[in-house]
Parts: sequence; structure tokens; C-alpha cells
Amino acid sequence: MFKFFAAFRKEWFILIRDWAGLIVLFLMPMIMVVILSLVQEFGWNVISKEPTVEVLYVNEDNDSLSSLIEDGIHKAKTFKLITEVDHKKIDQARARELVRTGAYQIGLVIPKGATHAIERKVQVLVTRIVSGIMMPMKNPFLDIEDKDSVNIIVFFDPAIKGTFKNTFMSSMKEFSLKIESGMIFNDFNSELHKMFPQFATKNQDYKETVFFKEVYPSGKTTEVYPTPTQHNVPSWAIFAMFFIVIPLTSSIIKEREEGSMIRLHTLPVNYITIFMAKVGVYMVVCFIQFILMILAGIFVLPMFGLPSLDISTNYFPLIIMALATSLSALGYGILVGTIARTHQQAAAFGSVSIVILAAMGGLWVPIYLMPAGMRSAAAFSPLNWAWSGFMDIFLRGGNIMEILPELTKLILFFVVMIGLAGLYRKFKPIIGS
Repeated sequence: MFKFFAAFRKEWFILIRDWAGLIVLFLMPMIMVVILSLVQEFGWNVISKEPTVEVLYVNEDNDSLSSLIEDGIHKAKTFKLITEVDHKKIDQARARELVRTGAYQIGLVIPKGATHAIERKVQVLVTRIVSGIMMPMKNPFLDIEDKDSVNIIVFFDPAIKGTFKNTFMSSMKEFSLKIESGMIFNDFNSELHKMFPQFATKNQDYKETVFFKEVYPSGKTTEVYPTPTQHNVPSWAIFAMFFIVIPLTSSIIKEREEGSMIRLHTLPVNYITIFMAKVGVYMVVCFIQFILMILAGIFVLPMFGLPSLDISTNYFPLIIMALATSLSALGYGILVGTIARTHQQAAAFGSVSIVILAAMGGLWVPIYLMPAGMRSAAAFSPLNWAWSGFMDIFLRGGNIMEILPELTKLILFFVVMIGLAGLYRKFKPIIGS
């Protein structure tokens, strides 16, 4: 234990001599979290708030079909119908041109006679069924042609997001099915009344019997997305912790180049003790970084109009997750510093690899916005394990047991990194190499 504290003391004095480097380590992440949170604010509003897409609407039908579609779109509240542009009523040609030039992303045209075509097809269908009941052996109405169809025209801007396009088409198909089923239901009522005059019921809409009940196991009643603050504070805290690889590898390589590492190994001390002393010192730095980032989220970001970071009472899970993240970052830094031969190698590989792991891990773009392949690759990034743990805490109020899988992976990653560094030095010692 005395050897560890002696090594710890030596590392501490080396660290605090570089005040400029410490200021950069603590100040730069805070500046980054403020700037990137402000940059991402608009994008988060698009994700977290219900978007409204303007749809050019041309009604050439002016009958029940178009009115029912209008009602359905208004109730959906996702799309807003535009019938006039520059105080002029739009027609099909004008709608096509406006969508083609990108002024609007969607145009909808209800053709003339659409309601009549649907009504005729429904009447043919109902007549076939009713006549089949009355004349099952020989039904003269089976030969009636029902080639009527309605082609509702939808113009799409090629640059429209696939999400909006799919949502709009799904909504239109849902509206059309409800309209047709309602017409069939009412026609059956009319035919039955003709056959049985005593059967008198008012036309009525078919009432749905299948409903979908939304249940949120977390107890929250709305869909939750991380705010810019909730995403960026842990993201850049993790990034800053892992970027400790630069000063840490520099310290390891500098000791080798100056010969102090050789002098240390002339004493009865093993590699793991020296490594753990570095871990102890730099863990203090990582934890201070984390505290400063949390304080920035609580006090600094609200000054720029961003939401404040709410940590509620999750202090203990946050501290444990921060310590586990620090350990994994330091283990990676020690392995890189042990294997790298020069400052240039360590700085280049260390910084580039951290940027790659950060991009893979969802620190810059959330995982749920990535393609499937990238989401699969994220599972191998220790930065993603840390980010997932912090999201469990901030969004779901996770306790220690709920973040235990992430904690376990981060600590195992640290053990593996330290073990590999120790094995490398054992088989390739500094003295004699």
C-alpha cells in the first residue's frame, strides 16, 4: 500500500504542475457542451415536438368523400391543409408546380366524381350480397361490372423525409378504408329497409371495436426523448473522460523517454501498482470533469434558454456510473500509452479512436436515429455503454440494479485493458527492450 501511495503522490505532483493543461481539460468540455446543445436545439424540437406538415389540397370532388378526408386530416393534427397560395385558390397544375419547385412537400388532389365512383362500387357490392341471399341458386347480379376505382393524386417532393411520406400515406389509406366501410354499412341498412319495411334504422357510422391502449412501463404518460441538455451533458462528459487518453499516454511515454520508468522498476514495485497509481490520480481529474459538466447542465445551459439538467435524487447511481466510465477510459488510455512508442503515435491513435468510438456510441447522433447497421456496431463501443447507463438514469430514473449491465461491461473493460497492458509489459519490459 505504501508503494501505491508513493506512486500516487509522484503522479499527482506531475499532474498539478501543468496548470494550463488542466484548465484545457476542464474548460474545453464545458464550452463544447454549451455550443453543441445550442446547435442541436432545433433538431431536438423537431424530434420531441409533434411536427405539422403543410399539404396543398385541391378538392375537385366537392362531395362527401372530400369532406370526410378533410375531417380526418384535421383530426390527425399532423398535417395542415392549404387550399390557397398568395390568396389564390390552387388547382392541380399549380399544386404540381409548387411541389416540384420544393415550395411545399406534399400535394393532394381529390378528383372530380370520386364520391360517385365509390358509391357506385359499394352499391354493386351490396347488391350482389343481398341478391345472393334472396336468390342463392341463380343470382343475375353477379355479372354486374364493378370496374370503378378512384385515383387520388398525391404529389411528393423528392426531398421529403420518408417518415412524413409514410405517415401521410398511412393516414390516407386509413381514412379511405373508414369511408368505404361506412358507405357499405349504410347501404346495407338501406337495402334491408327495402326488403323489410319494418326494419327501420338510421344511417350510422360503424363503431370501432379494436382500440390500442398506450402503456408506458416507466409510469410516464408521454413519449420521452432526451432534451439537448440530457443528451449533451453526459455525452460530452463521457467524451472528455475518454479524451484523458491524450495526457495519460503522454505521461506514460514521457516517463519512458526520460528514463524515470526504468528507475522506478529498479525498485521492488510491479507494473500494476504503477498503473493503478496513474488510475487513482487521473480518476480525480475525470470526476472533476464530470462534476463541472453536471453543474454546467444545471446552471450554465439555462442561461442560454436551454432546459436545465434535472438529476432528481439519482446521486448515487450517477456517481457510480461516472466512476465506472472513468475506469474504462483510464484502462483504455493506459493500454494505448503502454503499446505506443512515441507521442505522435499515442496522440494520433488515441484521439482518432476515441472520435470513432464516440460516433459509433451515439454521443453525437442518438442511437435511435442511426441505421440498423450502426445501431448494431454501437453495442461494441464502451462509450455507448456509458451513454446508455446515463440515459437510464436521466430518462427512466434508473437505480443501481437497472444500470448494472452497463456498469459490469465498463468495469470488465477496465480489467481487460489493465490486464493487457500488464501482460504487454511483462513480455516486453522496458529494461532490456
